[in-house]
Amino acid sequence: MSPALILGALLVLIGAQVTRVVAPRQGSYVVAFVLAAAGFVAAELFAIATHIGGPGLGALHPLADVAGIAAAELLGWALLPAPRQRL
Repeated sequence: MSPALILGALLVLIGAQVTRVVAPRQGSYVVAFVLAAAGFVAAELFAIATHIGGPGLGALHPLADVAGIAAAELLGWALLPAPRQRL
């Protein structure tokens, strides 16, 4: 297995976990994980296409990936409705 895949998976897991710590009532962990993965993939594609995103670490661009994960999570918070609270 490529070290880049392991680092990418760790970045996605950390991004999803940080989201659950910062906003625990915003949504489920699965939604946070999917948003983090989408942000990671989008940021990597952007960094590869434009050569912007900081220095590369192997095949990854960690600065661009963290920014992409944060942007996807914030966009998800803004667009997805908050879950209903039980009374």
